[in-house]
Amino acid sequence: MPFGILEDRHLEKVPGTGLLSDQRIVHGHEVAIDEAKDLKRGTGKYAHIVLIPQPSDDPRDPLNWPRWKKEACFWTLAFAASLDGALSPMVGPGYVLLAKQFSVSVDNVTSSFGFILLGLGIFMLVQNALAVKFGHRIVYFFSVSLMFISCIWCALSPNLASIRASRLFQGFGMSALQSLVASTLEQIYYVHERGSRTVIWSFAIMAGITLGPLICSYVIQNLSWEFGFWFVSIPLGMTVIMVFFFVPETTFKREDVMQPLKRQSSDQGSLEKSMVTSDVESEGDSSQRLAPSYVSQLKLGNGTFTNESLWKIFLRPFPFLLSPVTYFLFLSHGMQTVWLSLVPLCSSTIFTLEYNFDAAQIGLTNLGGIVGIVLAMLVVGPLNDWGVVWISKRNRGIYEPEFRLVFMISMLFGLFGYIGWAVGNDHHMPWIGAVACITMLNFSMVVSGSAAVAYLLDTHGPNALHILALSNFGKNMVLYGSTFFANGMVLSRGVKVSLLILGACQAFCWLASIPMYIYGKRVRSFIARHHHVFRGELSAQQELMK
Repeated sequence: MPFGILEDRHLEKVPGTGLLSDQRIVHGHEVAIDEAKDLKRGTGKYAHIVLIPQPSDDPRDPLNWPRWKKEACFWTLAFAASLDGALSPMVGPGYVLLAKQFSVSVDNVTSSFGFILLGLGIFMLVQNALAVKFGHRIVYFFSVSLMFISCIWCALSPNLASIRASRLFQGFGMSALQSLVASTLEQIYYVHERGSRTVIWSFAIMAGITLGPLICSYVIQNLSWEFGFWFVSIPLGMTVIMVFFFVPETTFKREDVMQPLKRQSSDQGSLEKSMVTSDVESEGDSSQRLAPSYVSQLKLGNGTFTNESLWKIFLRPFPFLLSPVTYFLFLSHGMQTVWLSLVPLCSSTIFTLEYNFDAAQIGLTNLGGIVGIVLAMLVVGPLNDWGVVWISKRNRGIYEPEFRLVFMISMLFGLFGYIGWAVGNDHHMPWIGAVACITMLNFSMVVSGSAAVAYLLDTHGPNALHILALSNFGKNMVLYGSTFFANGMVLSRGVKVSLLILGACQAFCWLASIPMYIYGKRVRSFIARHHHVFRGELSAQQELMK
């Protein structure tokens, strides 16, 4: 029972558990090292790290891409994700002003601009199926293009009906950058590299969520809300160009070109006998494994990657409703995002009631969120990957995905933030105290959210996008429904009670991580033993221990 994680009673080698470090291996595990001697390892300071998953020898394999290519792809998607995060709450500080402009209630304005959440939830499962069938690149390109076009449409909208329609299509475009990026990280990075990347991805989305309202508040106050969408359409247009040039196709059927790992450890005699034959064959293989040219990778269409119909692929995520990991991710990542998103949605009401702030001042309160997510990225980002390697070394070099869940304790920062804000508000706390609480909320979201996504990638691998699609669908439906009454609840029940409700919800979601940590290995065993239900194959991690 390593560090409180219960061992499985059914499988000796549970998928996800793997040899990550060959340092500090105690007596009794030399056999595992001998069997893994032919496995590929990292370079430089990661020379002791056994690569999970094991890359193929094909230069087309995204795991074999040069570093600059991986970084260009990742940072382009991170920049796009920041704009994705900004689009949803960017008009939040001006909801009170817009309610007066359109002569409707604040909740009516909130729900109208909240149509983006409806589109986001509806299209989440659709883009998932399209990515599996046609690849990630074409989905990314048309997603950012749709965001760009619908942003111009929203800026030209003369009434709430047109705003609702444009925001719906904005949601369609945003869906890929909120779930598909995690799948891309799984395709181009190794396990020991994913933690910091998920933190940066979460940081990008959260930075957009906080900076969007901050910048747009000044535009609303001094120009108009329409100019906010005109301004954001400029970087969106740049993103369309960047995705075209720097985000190649990342889908790769590694199992089709890679021999089973156990064949790599065949006896030396067999290797010597087949030496001549393999030399001749390798010449033919190498000719077929030439790295594709940069220009050839600019094409949007790459054919299809499966013979399954779109309808069957669309239904593929639903069996994952039987996986406990789905509900863990929904509570720890999805619902925590809901509670946090309600803060900017209701910020106009809260800070107008308590501090009589105008739109520009309300926007400045998002600076607390910026501080929180920057601290999370700088302090915990590097620790996410280093921490699991450190724990693995002390677990005789064996990695367990549940080690990621240690960082879920950061959700307590969010709990203290909600409760502190509620209690402080009741004692006439100055506005800087409320901003400090917002800092804690965002710190909690980035750290725990990235840990939950990294755990999902380690446990479900290529199927992670299905679970993310289900989680994000549920999250956006709950958040969209909340737009109809959230501000009304603040007005009727008061700021203190509303924040205490959010704190109680945060506490409940944090408690879900405790049984997941303890029973996570048994959950992975359950998934592996029912792979016909989850359409999953035993992951490469399990092969590492054979």
